[in-house]
Amino acid sequence: MEDHKKTYFLNAIWLALLTGIEVWIIGLGLPRMGLVVLLLAITVTKIMLVAMVYMHLKYETKMLRRLIFIPIPFALIFLWSVIYDLAFQWII
Repeated sequence: MEDHKKTYFLNAIWLALLTGIEVWIIGLGLPRMGLVVLLLAITVTKIMLVAMVYMHLKYETKMLRRLIFIPIPFALIFLWSVIYDLAFQWII
């Protein structure tokens, strides 16, 4: 069995870099819709990095990796509803 320390270290660097990019994007002052779309795209990338490396899905069978994609349409519907809701200024 190979040593996974290098893989974990590189993945941690990528996750830290992506988190830094997220913080930088927030400071750019982009319109709200663009900000949400960019942050969601980076978040999905980070989720996949964690799932593939730390949950060891990288080493599983193709069938198991494909099963992960079943809930994605539900997540997209949820995200679409969140993005649609951004147009309204709700006062709490």
